[in-house]
Amino acid sequence: MKTALVIFQIILSVALIVLIFLQSSGDNESRGNLFSTTSPQRRGWEKVIFTFTLIVFSLFIISSIVQTIL
Repeated sequence: MKTALVIFQIILSVALIVLIFLQSSGDNESRGNLFSTTSPQRRGWEKVIFTFTLIVFSLFIISSIVQTIL
């Protein structure tokens, strides 16, 4: 059980690293201006990748807590 959990965490950590690197840096004018009142919006694949990153991160945290308890 513990070995399977460690393998699951390794897979989640690699997936989390890939998802973070896939997110665009977004070097455009709206993010360069600190006094801008508009907030950047995620659309399309950027929103899907962001949501999936949050899900993988949550699974990683939960699996870490479960591994600590066992």
